[in-house]
Amino acid sequence: MKKVKTMAALAALLLCAGCEKETTLHAGLEERQANLVMAALLGDGINCHKTPGEEGTWNVMVDESKFAAAVNLLERKGLPRRAHQGIGEVFKKTGMISSPSEERIRFMDALAQDLSRTISCIDGVIDARVHVVLPENDPFARNALPSSAAVAIRSRWDADLTDLVPSIKGLVKNAIEGLTPEKIMVTIFRDSPPKKQ
Repeated sequence: MKKVKTMAALAALLLCAGCEKETTLHAGLEERQANLVMAALLGDGINCHKTPGEEGTWNVMVDESKFAAAVNLLERKGLPRRAHQGIGEVFKKTGMISSPSEERIRFMDALAQDLSRTISCIDGVIDARVHVVLPENDPFARNALPSSAAVAIRSRWDADLTDLVPSIKGLVKNAIEGLTPEKIMVTIFRDSPPKKQ
């Protein structure tokens, strides 16, 4: 009887040893973002699955033992992508009347968000931020201040985007009225290569 109990206890221990405790890696993702996260993880040999979240969103689950590796991998790949608001979302009216400066700030922010989203779609770009300055010039002033823009790009460690800088400047120039190429600064920050395991 004692031998049977010992064997049963050993079997239970072996079963538990094979069971990994799961944890939520990301919650509240759109389905496309959840799929991109899962594809990156599965492609690197990290088992995962998604479960329904709140209000039509998805959660990505991984084994607790793989959590750190999963976070590091997704950080290197820039996943999940940061949500950008479009012009329509930024310009939602909350009150009856908006002040001209409020409208101007919303417009600059929306423009920056749209440009950031477009640049983030370029192959090799993990994330992009665009900062736009549209001076409030007096129409009767002789010396008007020029518009300017700063673009900060985080790229993959293995992507060389140097040749794309003129195209990125052209994209920003054509999106912002009165902007000249010399008033656009593009800075690329390349990620460090992954550590060999």
